[in-house]
Amino acid sequence: MTMGFAFGTLAFLLSTSPTEGRAANDLRLLMSVEQPSIVAPFPARATLHFHNASPRTLWLYRRVRNGAKEGASLQVRLQPLEVTDPKAIRLAAEGAVFENAGLPRPRLVRLPPEGDTTEKVTLKLLPARAGEGKNTSVWGRYRLSVVYSAQYSNTEEVARETNAVLWQGETASNVIEIDLKPPAGEGTVSGTVVNAQGRPLADVIVTLSDQDERPADQTATGSEGRFFFDALPLGTYWVTVRRPNFDEDTTVFRHVTLTPDAPAGSIEFVLYPPEIYEPRGILHKPVLILVTDGQENPLAKVRYETLWSSGKVLDTSKGETERDGTAALELIPGRNFVTLRRKGCTKQEHRIDVAPGGGVDGFKLALECPGK
Repeated sequence: MTMGFAFGTLAFLLSTSPTEGRAANDLRLLMSVEQPSIVAPFPARATLHFHNASPRTLWLYRRVRNGAKEGASLQVRLQPLEVTDPKAIRLAAEGAVFENAGLPRPRLVRLPPEGDTTEKVTLKLLPARAGEGKNTSVWGRYRLSVVYSAQYSNTEEVARETNAVLWQGETASNVIEIDLKPPAGEGTVSGTVVNAQGRPLADVIVTLSDQDERPADQTATGSEGRFFFDALPLGTYWVTVRRPNFDEDTTVFRHVTLTPDAPAGSIEFVLYPPEIYEPRGILHKPVLILVTDGQENPLAKVRYETLWSSGKVLDTSKGETERDGTAALELIPGRNFVTLRRKGCTKQEHRIDVAPGGGVDGFKLALECPGK
């Protein structure tokens, strides 16, 4: 059962939700979940509902990650309700948002005053433990909430170039009560990840998905390149591996079927250096541009076309500026060329150098049009 949501009927709840940070009153967050009961080891599927309560347009970074130094992060708070003696808890409950199974697709979302937007996330929830063994997990009722945060090292620079407000700060969601239930399955999926020379690869993101390709669990390989999922119901699963912090797509996936006669599946992955022939295999970066008439007046409905080339891969995009002269793009870091066109004006070429790494870049471009 999906928990319903409507900002109009929940204004009081939102106005009293706990928030903190420099922009706490600007952005409000409400979370809903698909199911009120979660059977381990499967995750909670949640939707984050954002509302811009400020009189200015805000820009949000998507998607959320764990502990992001640039961009948006999500901290999960999980608290048991049915523990009579809190001192008996040896390990606190934990939660984390799933990382992208494939190459991330970061982008910026424009949120006008009183505007709303949503983002779906998958949350891995680990119950508290009353001891050190597997059978000491504390199952039952829990309080679940999240804290959404965003930070950038170049906020002032982006604001100076584009007049745009990259929202940063922290805001906490409402609290939801959910049931965490013990696993019902006995199947396992395990394997190893090695490089082309056969050496084990540590810290590779391994995502387990069900037959409908919905993420079911996630882990990272250890020092010996091994991964392991257990307590799984029988059925077909997809396993996807990806090396994090790579600018090129390293994603490899295979499937395995668990049956009564073969409840344990094993997959061995060999990750070769990626050969990229299409721009979608290269990590893009969110970029904001502001187009003016050269006298600081923003220009709306300016058509733009971008071009990036490595000699082997060609990346292009097209669009049009908003009423305030801004546009959000996803560009490959490096040298990009932007062509601006407006009715009655001569087209103009600009070069912008997108910095490597995370976060957001911002550029001001002038389209001078004598006689307009």
